[in-house]
Amino acid sequence: MKIGFFSQPFDDCGPDPRGSIGIVTWEIARRLARSADVLVGAPLTSGRLAKETCEGVRFIRVAVRADLKMLLLADRTLSFLKSRKPLVTRSFYYWLYAIRIARAMSEHRCDVIHIHNFCQFIPIVRAFNPRAKIVLHMSANWLAEFDRGLIDSRLKNVDAIVGCSEYVTQGIRRRFPHHAQRCITVFNGVDTDSFVPFDSCDGELVPGRIIFIGRISPEKGLHVLLDAFKFVAQRRPQASLQIMGGPYVAPSDFVGGVGGDPAVKKLARFYVGPSYIEQLRKQISGPLEGRVIFSREVPHDRVKSILHSAAMLVQPSLVETFGMPVAEAMACSLPVVASRIGGLPEIVVNGQTGLLVQPDDTQQLAEAILQLIQNSELSQTMGRAGRIRAEQLFSWSRVVASFGSLYSKLCNSKGASYSSLYDTPESSKSHSISQIP
Repeated sequence: MKIGFFSQPFDDCGPDPRGSIGIVTWEIARRLARSADVLVGAPLTSGRLAKETCEGVRFIRVAVRADLKMLLLADRTLSFLKSRKPLVTRSFYYWLYAIRIARAMSEHRCDVIHIHNFCQFIPIVRAFNPRAKIVLHMSANWLAEFDRGLIDSRLKNVDAIVGCSEYVTQGIRRRFPHHAQRCITVFNGVDTDSFVPFDSCDGELVPGRIIFIGRISPEKGLHVLLDAFKFVAQRRPQASLQIMGGPYVAPSDFVGGVGGDPAVKKLARFYVGPSYIEQLRKQISGPLEGRVIFSREVPHDRVKSILHSAAMLVQPSLVETFGMPVAEAMACSLPVVASRIGGLPEIVVNGQTGLLVQPDDTQQLAEAILQLIQNSELSQTMGRAGRIRAEQLFSWSRVVASFGSLYSKLCNSKGASYSSLYDTPESSKSHSISQIP
């Protein structure tokens, strides 16, 4: 079987990837390459080659400079015309990139083409690959937010729609009930052989250290975390906070602004004036200086050692479809405090593997953090339960088995009904929220 992965036009993809989608693509592709012919189409980023083969995965990377110039011109034109429809919803979004990757996959004669998030690419992929099976893999909630009629016309050319959480999948099913049988959920994964519980040989555990890992972007709720930490710091003098990630502020259109999400609208103040990270630094002036550390993004293979130095991971997101750092922390037997929003409640079992709090609730977040700091026995119990849950639900072997089964069924369907295709152990039934700790 020949499988093509169609990366997002701004994702670094390959060994040691950056970003959750790049990690997902690489981890799935390199495992599938052990038994299939795998091609990954991606943008050409700094330090990468236009063509190379790594661990059996063939990469073709194309420059996106022409697309960026076209999008800059389009953005200025649409702003002049006062168009309210964001660029990310447009059919011409990274159009040239899509054509070049779709053509490469046609030349490779891919049996299955796996597209990440951008449904605009579907008609282009179908035009160049009329016989291929197309899988649309959603890690964003965009299908519930874009123009319904336009989305519907694109989805008619898709053979399966995969959500990274039931939160995403159910949103698609509700909006497009006639496509519901094409939809399944496959959770993102974590390398449970690499992300393992702390061992004294791995580094030094810092008592009271709270850690956040991810984009330093408004939708991640770091301003809420800093306000909560002020309260925590007053009660626990040994507590410290490490915020690790790149200052890649996601456009509000990418995180819910398209559909007028109230949580995103509330974040509008962070998109004007000083940068978000500068606004965060102002929050920690005074007594908190020295107790809050901003760290640069590190290669993914070093994240484990960062997690091993912490007492807990906090994910205070206001918008979150999954939350890979949460699953990775659980695999390391680290207790988690996370917002009760999006896909996070599907990862964290409240009271068993961590604590869930209302999003944008400073007091509740502070109290949950203090509860774990003050009760080491509870923290350890939750950490052990989190490891078990990560092994049972989020291992890459499980993820790859699900996608491999889906690809095989699609290629062998020959007119089979959608219900018979997806009523399998790999369907959403096996990925519903399990209460096993």
